[in-house]
Amino acid sequence: MQCPRCNWQNHAFYTQCFSCQAPLPVAGTQAGAAPAPFPDAKAPAPKPAQKQAHQAELVEVFPGTLPRLGATLIDGFLMLVLPIAMVLVWVLARPLFDAAPNAVYPAALALAVLGLFSPALMDAMGRGSPGKRLLGMRVTTRTGERPGVVRSMLRHFLKYTLTLGLTVAVPFLLHRVLTALFGERGLHSSMTGTFVVSSNASDTAIQKAVALERGPGWFLKAMVALGALSAFSFAIMVAAALWNQGDEPANPHRDQVRLLDKAARPVLQLVENHYRNTGSFPANAAAIGLAQTGQLPAGFKALAIEPANGVVRLTIADGAGEPLDGKHLVYMPTMKKRKGQGDIGKWQCGSDDIARENLSFGCRHAVAGAAK
Repeated sequence: MQCPRCNWQNHAFYTQCFSCQAPLPVAGTQAGAAPAPFPDAKAPAPKPAQKQAHQAELVEVFPGTLPRLGATLIDGFLMLVLPIAMVLVWVLARPLFDAAPNAVYPAALALAVLGLFSPALMDAMGRGSPGKRLLGMRVTTRTGERPGVVRSMLRHFLKYTLTLGLTVAVPFLLHRVLTALFGERGLHSSMTGTFVVSSNASDTAIQKAVALERGPGWFLKAMVALGALSAFSFAIMVAAALWNQGDEPANPHRDQVRLLDKAARPVLQLVENHYRNTGSFPANAAAIGLAQTGQLPAGFKALAIEPANGVVRLTIADGAGEPLDGKHLVYMPTMKKRKGQGDIGKWQCGSDDIARENLSFGCRHAVAGAAK
């Protein structure tokens, strides 16, 4: 029933307007009857008993932080399991699509996206995601209806990217900032105009509770949208840069360097062990038990170690091909502090005599002049 004073839509059985507390016309009155005059003074404040009942009603409508966190963890686990299961199905079914392999990848990507957004689709079209259903919650709009697919997917995306991701990155300060700006509803619910309510709450209780919740202003919404757009654009640029690195033409020598780099790792581990035991780099290959050529990893014929800085220089054996025969892979250690003492952090791989296009991406560090 519409209030003749403030136009608030009330339930038919209401005798008093929820918004302005004015009495409503009795159901069945004659059409066109003049409404009773209303005083301009403000409605009297509710009695303490009414306040307590109203607060209890709000507690029943909006779940606490722990149930909502539990539902988030359950749905997050579902988002992890479903894409993995779909990828496994794709791997098992892949031989069936050998005739059209290019058609498999879009289908696999679509299934993975469907698995990631499955909780959002359940919120939009069903009784709620598994986490919310298990803990007695559901997602609703300000009118008490289920959110649509687009709104639910947007809420899901904001929840597991901006809200959850930023809170994990800066757990304490950012959580307080988001709570101060958006309340306990969180950024994702405030921006999409949705509410997480108890499944057992009545429609009347939900309507009363939701009417008291304020949404973010246009300025705050614009700032969040601008920040999300900037972060999304940056992610696209980074992905494009990484993708373009893999556009180089196929090169068998580069693949061979990658295998040689993998074979050299046990030698580097021996150098690390010697440094940790003695506090200095080995003087030569014999100090780490590689005095004879046959003891070197496959693909190498000589090893030199610079005791001053720990640079390892491995000579590639003949048979690797003209661009690689007799050339060198050079490894420079990067130092770090560990328990107050110096330790080897990682090794930078490069070469001073192999062309850059023949080197793998992990062996393109500048090492010219590091060891001779």
